[in-house]
Parts: sequence; C-alpha cells; structure tokens
Amino acid sequence: MLNALNNTLMIKLLIVKDWQLMKKSLAAYMVGGVVIIGMMGMATPLMFNSGAIMMITLMIVIGSRSAVELVVNEKKDQTLAFMMSLPVTSQDYALAKLGANLALYLVPWLLLVFGMLLVIVSTPVTNGVIPLVVLVSLFILLSYCCYLATALLTYSEGYTITVMIITNLLLNGFILWIIRMPAVHQTLEAPTASWNSTTLGLLAVGTVLVVCVLLLTAYFQKRKTSFL
Repeated sequence: MLNALNNTLMIKLLIVKDWQLMKKSLAAYMVGGVVIIGMMGMATPLMFNSGAIMMITLMIVIGSRSAVELVVNEKKDQTLAFMMSLPVTSQDYALAKLGANLALYLVPWLLLVFGMLLVIVSTPVTNGVIPLVVLVSLFILLSYCCYLATALLTYSEGYTITVMIITNLLLNGFILWIIRMPAVHQTLEAPTASWNSTTLGLLAVGTVLVVCVLLLTAYFQKRKTSFL
C-alpha cells in the first residue's frame, strides 16, 4: 500500500513538473486565442474565416509543441535518463506523461472551442456553422491523440513529426470533404445548428476514435517493461 501511495505521489509530481514547463507557453497561447476569438466576433465573413484559420493553426501548434517538448525532447535532452534514476516505474512514468499531456491539451482545447461557440451564438454569425466548427475541432483533437500516441510509444522525433504532417494533410481533406456534404453544406446558412444523422454520426465516430486511440496508447504503455 505504501508503494502504491509513493507511486501516486511520483505521478502527481511528474504531472506538475510538465505543467510548470508549459504554463507560460499556455498562457501565451490563450492570449492569442482570446485575440482570435475577438476577430471572429467581428462577424464579417473575412474576419470570421481568417480567425477560423488562425484558430485551427493555434490548436495544432499547442498540441505539437506539448507532444514534442514534453515527450520526445526528454529523450533528446537526456532528461529521460534522469527520470530513470527516480523511484518510479516505466508504467508510472507513462501514465504521468499521458495524463499531463492530455490535461495540457484538453483544457485549452475546450476553452477555445467554447469561446468559438460563444461567439457564434452571441453574434450575427449563422448558427448553422456550429456542427462544422465542432467536427473540425474534434478532428484536430483526434490528430493530437494520434501524434501524442506516436511520441509516447516511440519517443521518435521523426515518427512523431511524420504523423503530424499526415494528420495535418488529412485535416485539409476532411474540411473539404465535410463542407461538400449536402447535410452540412445546405445548413451552413441556417439560423440554428442542424445536428442531423450525418453530423451526429461523424461526431460519434470521431469521439469513439479518440477514446480508442487513448485506450490503445495506455494499453501498450502499460505493457512496456522499460522507459525506452
């Protein structure tokens, strides 16, 4: 029982350590997010679309920065060697990394998505774009989970960056594909959000994929017998 308590304490300390490393960057990102949301709130087609592109970029940057700096760079900077000397198992370390990275991304992701939705419902922007905004944001979250999993399972900068590039390219295709879908395209100008069977189905599939990627990552991490 004492060992379990010590492990829990070490996991908490590792998570806090990662939060300390990223807190200034996160604060800067959130300031940028507020500025972008303000742009979108001007509710002109140019400002809203420009803000949406910048918001997508910001979400990607937050995820890629945390995955590379908090996971991959620990091996490059020899920080992982120091972690191996601590009274913590490889499973505890993996759990701490997964928990810290998820929290560091999910908190700003949720705040940014909520900010965009608040702008849409409180300005002349048509509420019909809400499903599109939610689905694109969910795809970005799924992309983040994919390259976080790659970083945690391989500690390879090359593999992680490759997955980032692939998911970013897929994001462009996903946006074009979903906008051309009649169930989405025909409701973009609607005064209310249209959650039809198509958009709800995509939302369900995206959510399931996010959960599956995270569960598989945790499963394979648990099976690791060493830090590398």
